Amino acid sequence: MSEVRKWYSKLLPSLKPYLYSSGGPIIAVQVENEYGSNKPCDAGHFDYLVQLKEIYREHLGDDIVLLTVDGDSYKLAQCGNIDGMYSTVNFGSGGDISSKFMVQRKKEPRGPFVCSAFFSGWLDHWGHKFAKTGAEHLAGGLKDVLEFNGKTASVSMYMFHGGTNFAYMQGGRGDWNNATTTAYPRLWGKMTSYDYDAPLSEAGDTTWKYQLLRDVISNYSKIHEVPENTTKQHVGPVLLEKFIDIFDMVKLLPQYDPECVVESEFPLPMEQMGQNHGIVVYQTTIPDAVSLPANIDIELYGDRVYVMTEDGDVQISSRNRPYKTFPVNQRKLYILVEDNGHSNTGHVRYSYKYYQKGIIGNVTANSQILSGWTAFLISNCMPRGPYERNLKVSSMWRELFSKHGQKKTKPGQNKSKYGRRESKQEEDEGTVSLTKRSVQRGEKGFIPTFYRGDASLMIENDTYVDTQGWGKGILTVLYDSGDHHEDVNLGRYWPLAGPQKRLFSPSPGPDMTSTFLLLELEQAPANLTIVLTDTPLVDGTYDSTQQ
Repeated sequence: MSEVRKWYSKLLPSLKPYLYSSGGPIIAVQVENEYGSNKPCDAGHFDYLVQLKEIYREHLGDDIVLLTVDGDSYKLAQCGNIDGMYSTVNFGSGGDISSKFMVQRKKEPRGPFVCSAFFSGWLDHWGHKFAKTGAEHLAGGLKDVLEFNGKTASVSMYMFHGGTNFAYMQGGRGDWNNATTTAYPRLWGKMTSYDYDAPLSEAGDTTWKYQLLRDVISNYSKIHEVPENTTKQHVGPVLLEKFIDIFDMVKLLPQYDPECVVESEFPLPMEQMGQNHGIVVYQTTIPDAVSLPANIDIELYGDRVYVMTEDGDVQISSRNRPYKTFPVNQRKLYILVEDNGHSNTGHVRYSYKYYQKGIIGNVTANSQILSGWTAFLISNCMPRGPYERNLKVSSMWRELFSKHGQKKTKPGQNKSKYGRRESKQEEDEGTVSLTKRSVQRGEKGFIPTFYRGDASLMIENDTYVDTQGWGKGILTVLYDSGDHHEDVNLGRYWPLAGPQKRLFSPSPGPDMTSTFLLLELEQAPANLTIVLTDTPLVDGTYDSTQQ
């Protein structure tokens, strides 16, 4: 709780001027969300809530209502609330509204009926069908809530506005009842889009669902004019080039940012190295005493692993799949690990180590423990933004582009229609030759590789990046305008798993050139293009076996 206290000591005082008792609009503060779903429901379980209440009272005082919210089950409400905090419920449309509110009334004999989260859609995961809630069904459910108990119930919709899990923040859902043969709890990563089938889309556009809900609300409250949806921009194909593969990238990192390199006797989890999400590459050398081919075993990892050697051999597995041994024929060993999102649903059933990311435990070659590891914190050294700006990292990539790739030019200057320079002489200026392996596919598997390309037109509006044809990876956009630059990590793409095929890319503003940087992990299309278009695609085909 020490970290919670530290964070809330900064956050909560900033809210105090806006409390109702101070003349502001805040009449209540929700302390926890569905804590009753966590097990076990014992004394230690409630001690956490007691400490939370003390922290809130310390910083906000006694004149504010503290709330908790749990599902429409009395058992959940009992385990998710303590005296001194008002218990509310959440639910979706359908079923008997009265029975749902009676769960709250049993826990709270007096006070208002409150649905703190009326679900407009549901969470979406890679490799699963896009979840939808019928607009008419939702509108009917909202009407039932607003009519309840003589029109006295209060409701807050979750989600009313869709959103985006930029960078690596999408989270995951633990499948705690179905462990693999390694006894891992499975983890289903959430999509980058948090559209949620909400009344307002990921881009903030009104939908048919919004119009129906607006009609319902107009019977109970004054409504206002609705602004037009924003313009979306269709740019078309953007041609990328192979920039640098992961083997060459880890060789360059120590020169550009030593803080992205961690040496240790045995592999460390991401969190212990100062990186909480994303991708880490671990490297070691198999000693001569171990005969080749060597069978590589990884005790634990979170969550997707790529075991690689420089001859192009790449073997992939996941915590959601049965345990796998990786045979290798070279002594220099690389293990790339990507997290699939930290679990943010379900209860803590397993040891903490199962929730960590990266390599957790030992790696062996023919049963001999390997030591002498170097870890490269790839995601710490990729552009993050817009909320985690790191000028050092941003400058590093622009320097890499100038020394090791195609020269940055303004849109339309010596460009083909796809953004590639047409002058071979200009293309060669200021570049450094990379290894031959860096610009071609490995013979035995796909070597994770960075690709880059410049858009041929100014992007001045919101757009969507279609990644169909690519496999799985991270997509970042670097914007430049004179001395000003801005980076936006649009998040993970995984069209092989679906259902999301296009990433939302918000407008960078006027007069900004755009450079797209992809770290592709599994496959690249022959034409090496992405397509910038004006429509989303979050409910496409899906393949659960990819997880």
